[in-house]
Amino acid sequence: MNILKTINAIINNEQLSKEARQEIAKSNEINKRANIVSIGQIQTRMVSAYGNAEKQVNQPMTQQRPKNLIEELGIKYLTELSANFTYPILDGTESKWIVENEDIEESDTELKSISLKPKRLGTYIDYSRDLVLNPSTNVSEAIQEDLINSIFEKVQNTMLNDIYDADNAQDITNYDDIVNLEYDASTKNINNGLYIVSPNAARTLKKMKNGDTPIYNNGMINGFRVIETASLQDNAIIYGDFTKLLLAQWGTLDITIDNVTKANKGIIRLIANSYWNWGIIDNNAFVFAKTA
Repeated sequence: MNILKTINAIINNEQLSKEARQEIAKSNEINKRANIVSIGQIQTRMVSAYGNAEKQVNQPMTQQRPKNLIEELGIKYLTELSANFTYPILDGTESKWIVENEDIEESDTELKSISLKPKRLGTYIDYSRDLVLNPSTNVSEAIQEDLINSIFEKVQNTMLNDIYDADNAQDITNYDDIVNLEYDASTKNINNGLYIVSPNAARTLKKMKNGDTPIYNNGMINGFRVIETASLQDNAIIYGDFTKLLLAQWGTLDITIDNVTKANKGIIRLIANSYWNWGIIDNNAFVFAKTA
């Protein structure tokens, strides 16, 4: 769906055309067959000169795969949620061997879970009126991509630094420390492990050697993949299985089109509200470290 057509329709007090609605349905069907993850719907509203929402239009947003690291790390991603929820923390005790016709006995210990409720993320981007009212499809795609990228960048940055446990982070000063870190991970039975490291940590690791061999070389440490990201701060290192990290997104992407507040500067402001939260669903899924 061309977001600029919607903006123009709202500004000019027009209804979405039959063709636009058909375009929405066609786009949804194509993305459904392609197994593309939806981030919900756009709910657009117009800001009037009196400061209230004058008109509102609901439409599906062109569906997008999660951007940046969310898909690359394999994070468990739930969308279009409508209420608070709990999710079980798994530790392997959920499964038991039983004989034929025997009931599965409940665990003596209470199963743990995480409770998640939505946190609001506010995003705004200013565009010149001349650009936004441009009918170009490429401009529309660029604006939509700006919104999605800005949202996911902030989500992943906050999420990764939130799960990082600085109090239990091991100091990495040489190859022996790497070996000990990976040993701790193996005792937790971490599968499909990989490293994510901050730029500062990456710089230090690239200077470390095991004898004459660099510890960190060609994007690998001891055969494990390494992802460098500015989303992780300071000297942080996380090693683990990121499929055990749950990201939840509620409801719709709510966009307010404000062509009033900065009209004297020829600017249209797009204000987006979205709702997110996250949590670790396996307490043995990660080990944490830091470089000096």
